Amino acid sequence: MSLSPSPKAPSQQSLPRRMTAVETWGFGLSGHISWFSTLPLLTVALGANSFTVLIPAVLVGMAINFQVKRLGERWVGVAGGTPNYVTRLLKSYPGLGRYAAIGYWIAWVSTIPLNAIVFTDLIQSSIAPLKLDSFRFGLQLVLTVLPYLLAFSGTRSLAILHLFFVVPAVGLSLIFCAQGLSWLAFSPDSPGLFVFTHQPAAAFSLFDWAKWMFFALWVTTACETTASFVADSQNPRQTLNFLKIAAWLILPVTLGISWVLVNLTSAAPANASVFELVRIAAVPFWGQGASLGVTLMLACACLLNNATAVANTPRILYQLSCDRLIAPIFSVISREGVLKPALWAGLVVSLGFSVWGDLARIVVIAGTGWLASFLGLFFGLWLQRRTPAVLWSTWWLVWTCIIGFVIAIGGWFWGRQDLLIGLTLPALVLLADRILVSLPTFSIRLPFLSILPKSVQRIRVIQSKHHDFFMIQVIILLLLVCGATVVGWTMKSWLVSLSIYRNDLFAVLLILIAFIAITIAGWTSLPQILAIDEARERAESLFIAAFDTVPDTILVVDQEGVIQQTNTSVESLFQEPLQHLLGRYLWELIPTLSQVPSQWISKSEHDVRVGSSYKAQTQSIEATVSIRSNHQRQEYIVILRNITERKRTEQTLRQSESAFRQQAKELHQALEQLQQAQSQLIQTEKMSSLGQMTAGIAHEINNPVNFIHGNVDYIVNYVKGLLSLVSAYRQQYPQPGDKIEAQIEDIDLDFLLNDFPKLMHSLQEGTRRIKEIVLGLRNFSRLDEAESKLVNIHEGLENTLLILQHRLRPYPNHCHIQVVKSYGDLPLVECYPGQLNQVFMNLLANAIDAIEDRIAKASQNDGFQGLITISTSFDKSDQARISIADNGSGISPSAVEKLFDPFFTTKPIGKGTGLGLSISYQIISQHHGALSCNSTPGEGTEFVCIIPVKLQKLNCSFNESRSEC
Repeated sequence: MSLSPSPKAPSQQSLPRRMTAVETWGFGLSGHISWFSTLPLLTVALGANSFTVLIPAVLVGMAINFQVKRLGERWVGVAGGTPNYVTRLLKSYPGLGRYAAIGYWIAWVSTIPLNAIVFTDLIQSSIAPLKLDSFRFGLQLVLTVLPYLLAFSGTRSLAILHLFFVVPAVGLSLIFCAQGLSWLAFSPDSPGLFVFTHQPAAAFSLFDWAKWMFFALWVTTACETTASFVADSQNPRQTLNFLKIAAWLILPVTLGISWVLVNLTSAAPANASVFELVRIAAVPFWGQGASLGVTLMLACACLLNNATAVANTPRILYQLSCDRLIAPIFSVISREGVLKPALWAGLVVSLGFSVWGDLARIVVIAGTGWLASFLGLFFGLWLQRRTPAVLWSTWWLVWTCIIGFVIAIGGWFWGRQDLLIGLTLPALVLLADRILVSLPTFSIRLPFLSILPKSVQRIRVIQSKHHDFFMIQVIILLLLVCGATVVGWTMKSWLVSLSIYRNDLFAVLLILIAFIAITIAGWTSLPQILAIDEARERAESLFIAAFDTVPDTILVVDQEGVIQQTNTSVESLFQEPLQHLLGRYLWELIPTLSQVPSQWISKSEHDVRVGSSYKAQTQSIEATVSIRSNHQRQEYIVILRNITERKRTEQTLRQSESAFRQQAKELHQALEQLQQAQSQLIQTEKMSSLGQMTAGIAHEINNPVNFIHGNVDYIVNYVKGLLSLVSAYRQQYPQPGDKIEAQIEDIDLDFLLNDFPKLMHSLQEGTRRIKEIVLGLRNFSRLDEAESKLVNIHEGLENTLLILQHRLRPYPNHCHIQVVKSYGDLPLVECYPGQLNQVFMNLLANAIDAIEDRIAKASQNDGFQGLITISTSFDKSDQARISIADNGSGISPSAVEKLFDPFFTTKPIGKGTGLGLSISYQIISQHHGALSCNSTPGEGTEFVCIIPVKLQKLNCSFNESRSEC
């Protein structure tokens, strides 16, 4: 079973990545402020036992965040977050996946009317003397519709709203936690940090644990909403990384605040509301400001949750539609990037809950759908437990069973009818979706998808036609700010006149006015300003891209000639970093330019020295200066073009005839050199088979030479016997007869008897010498040793010297080259001996060539004596060091840098191919060693080979590497 995504609908349009990472983080904090709905009631009901419920809930909430982050990294382009990951985890059970996703969607959609009811109760309780009960239902509907009106204007408006309210909401929650714990720990009036003054009224059972876990999980598992906006984020990785921060924030928000509530709500009345419970807990450390602080927290929490709900729920339906799991209409995106059909669906369900208005029953129904969705998540994770994207695979099965138990027991306790409705409602929504798809008149182009009022459309048309567009937007924003301020002060004056003014009431009304003002701005100025900002960013990116791709240097200088702005090509022109050039006078870089910018001519040429003092170069630069027609802008545009190459080309053109002749001559010489190089390459290729030929010759010569050498000893013995017999005959018969005497004189028997033993000794020495040469050839070639083996390095050096002996001995016009051997105590080295002998042959031959070159250049009276020093050593890092040094003509430093490049040679044309050292370097590299050169011109050269004693496993041999590796 794979984790591959479902195929996309053909008509799917991707969500525009317009949201910054910070904006997506704001949406991820909404779950941390939903503790108002559960923690006060839970801690009052359970006391110290509440932590037996909260600790496992916190652990599973943190685990969900880390797991959702891993899934988000797997599906970066998937919108909607957790519920749409569930459909992929349950790909083999699409019906179950759709059901879990819709359950998650219903839970968030119901959050909007729940917050609207809480917010209405807060306002009504604050202005109870006015007895405005008849307006309660209308205010509740308005607060339900208001976040949807803002959502229809665009997601960026919602993000701005979040950033506006998230700081006070989350900040006050963390301050409440930190100050409450500090007061308990250090205040003299505190009962103690670990003394629980509030104890539960009855015994705590497993069923009590299950019914309260029903609500605790709703708080701790709702902190992964950042993942819903990965598909919108400009930086998805940063968005997903925030899930780790959100996971760790669950600890202080849930456990820390619960600790404060458990210790400081013991004096609360039995029927106290959530607001009263939190206010009572805050009084010891917030004092008189407790009511205002708690009111601000509660108001901001309601608005933040609503903004998150209208932002993430459309993305759930959008992704389900893209995955072909629900009707395709929900994948429709407006030009402004608004998911209008999905918003309409959420608005209809939210209004239904709002009209019903039963807060307790809505909570149970929404909680049932919420836990059912996470039951599907845990089950899907267990099914995909063998995939890399799943963490803690076994625990998800355990939590699947626990969640099932919590839904059954907790839902049954809080209301059997509501449990049944909560389990049935997702199926009814899916049934309505199937009916919608099956309608014959169903069309994606529905007329009600655009809710933009005609008056607002007219305003935008007028704005688009007006020339000073930006001024109109600023005026509208100023009117909104001023209007909100005036309304706020008017409300304050009215409440003061009625003698019901309170700071907390005024704070609630002020926040509500700010919400309405942002909503109006979202329909009027914010989309236009955001469009201007996006257009500006696109224009700047295009301008900067075009600016940097121009090969010429473009400078913006002020009226004094100071460089204000430039493109990156200025660095290559002046060979200095960009930050060192900004703020300098242009005439400092171009000394021949006038120090008065107004005297600059439109086009001029200058010779400029660029680079550091020891590497300075002269560049020819053509400067083009813009004519300043607008004298209000005190700046110039200067375009600098490097025309050094053009100047050189012009110089070359002036000497074209002679240059062409020279080129023809050089081409002729190059052709000759190429032919010589070709012959050298052919010779080199022949030499590459020298090892095989040498081995073959050595093998073929070895047998007859062994035969001759082995029989020479017998011949010597036979001859000795025959000569002894002849001597015995001469002693026995001193007068053999005239015929024999004549024969003795003809063959000069006395000389033969004296010289023949010497001749046989010479034959013995000759055959022995031939055997040594054959053995040396075989050891040098070593082609019978294709695999690596342990060899004596000194033996290879001796065999190579034996092959080159003819070049070391003196001969006419050539002095003797002395070889000094300084062999260390080397162990046997594992290597490819044939290849290593080829390296020794190349290095020794080059040393002899260098000495011969110096001999040819030296005078006869300077007493120069050629010397080659061969030394070996062994270091503690299990490496053998072989040094071959000569006192030849040496190599220049510039040539040493390119010495191991193929076809580079310091020898005259026709004498060297430039391949010997390159091949040697490659051989040593194949042995995982190093070959280096140290040379002083006129004094000599030293080549150092360092190879490991134990050969590492090579990918291929050297011969194979030339053709395959």
